[in-house]
Amino acid sequence: MEAYFSYPAEYYDEDYTVGVPDRGDIAFYKKYAVQKGSPVLELGCGTGRILVPIAQTGIECYGLDFNREMLGVCETKARALDLKNVHLQVASMENFRYDKQFSLIYIPFRSFQHLLSTEDEIRCLQLAHEHLRQDGLLILDVFAPKIDRIAGYGKQKEEWEKEFSRKNERTESTITRYYQARADLVKQIVDVTMKWEERDSRGGLVAKKEGNFKLRYIFRYELEHLLVRCGFDPKIYGNFDESPYDYVSGETIAVCKKK
Repeated sequence: MEAYFSYPAEYYDEDYTVGVPDRGDIAFYKKYAVQKGSPVLELGCGTGRILVPIAQTGIECYGLDFNREMLGVCETKARALDLKNVHLQVASMENFRYDKQFSLIYIPFRSFQHLLSTEDEIRCLQLAHEHLRQDGLLILDVFAPKIDRIAGYGKQKEEWEKEFSRKNERTESTITRYYQARADLVKQIVDVTMKWEERDSRGGLVAKKEGNFKLRYIFRYELEHLLVRCGFDPKIYGNFDESPYDYVSGETIAVCKKK
């Protein structure tokens, strides 16, 4: 796997709780984790935005990520909450090994899309199938590619687009996130560059950070084909309320049984 993911770990959780409206994914994955019971495995667990709330229910949680900085934030949160049921390791989702099978394996918030080749996607799904109990579930979500938006990313442009501004919960300064995106329309890869500007109450620049990552966009039937090919029987939803897939929602969510 090409480890192409750079994001300021200290900004991540607040970006996706304060900056971006609630997606409903934490409650969605927690519901399935409680339903299936221990143990569960998260591939690409990052800072534990989803894993830690699941662990707080008492479920035995395993998580892996190749980004040590993100994983360090998750470890710190689990330790602060005295969660003895959290087990983390540095690994990539297409190259991991456990000596147990899981009742639920989940790959939330586009993490699967960091696999930039079909070979890596298949290897990840094969390992998930191997590590899943016969009555277990694999769940993952990816974004539904909007054709017009992707086409726009195919054009070279240097302008920064503002996504949101939010308060820094610790310092009360204001953090604004901007992004640029370019697409390789042949390889189906979007290259995203972000920058954050943090300013005090007088507008003075306190901090400036940058990050970048690549995502491979996947169409609905392409995803279904991959899943079936790797031994799964998927049901596709269009949102975390489990409404039917409709393209417009921007979400493609797969809940998969083993065949």
